[in-house]
Amino acid sequence: MWSHAFGNGDPDLERRMNRPENEVPAALPMNRLLVRTPDVAVALLGLQVYTTGVAFQLAARARGPEDPAAPDRLGDLFWNHRGGSPRFLLGVQFADGRRASNVPVRGADGDLVFHPGGGSGGSVSVDQDWWLSPLPPEGPLLVVVRCPEIGLEETGTELDGTAIRRAGESATVLWPYEPPLEQPHEPPPPPDLPAGSWFAG
Repeated sequence: MWSHAFGNGDPDLERRMNRPENEVPAALPMNRLLVRTPDVAVALLGLQVYTTGVAFQLAARARGPEDPAAPDRLGDLFWNHRGGSPRFLLGVQFADGRRASNVPVRGADGDLVFHPGGGSGGSVSVDQDWWLSPLPPEGPLLVVVRCPEIGLEETGTELDGTAIRRAGESATVLWPYEPPLEQPHEPPPPPDLPAGSWFAG
């Protein structure tokens, strides 16, 4: 049901673990505000579509903390895990029902790859890169976020999976793919999940 894929010796899967370095992606003008409260907003920005998947940036913004000495509100939620699970939850669901999230689950469907790349941030601003592979099938692509600690109830937003898939046909392959020398790492231990939420499904 869930998937946070790690190569496991599958050459095709290992190829899709990260954005391909032998391609120039097609860009989609599909910036989307995922959720907004009076104090916090989260948006999906800059979709870059490759033949094997799609990269995007998650941008979170918050009003300044009332207490200047308070710890990094957004930064802590994104970078510091508790009980083996991330505190800011992000997931996707394809039109055919396949799902993936930032919750690392061992033994899940190994077809989907969904993980963060680089990022930066602090108390009021976080920007984090994400990679999803393969390309979604035609139909809606659901993006789900949840973080009650900053007032974000579980919220789903639909993107146009058909447009994303078709954009992958416009990516430019510069030269044939060659496998990397490094092997993927083992996943972290199973996390604690909020009972009854989409992320525990």
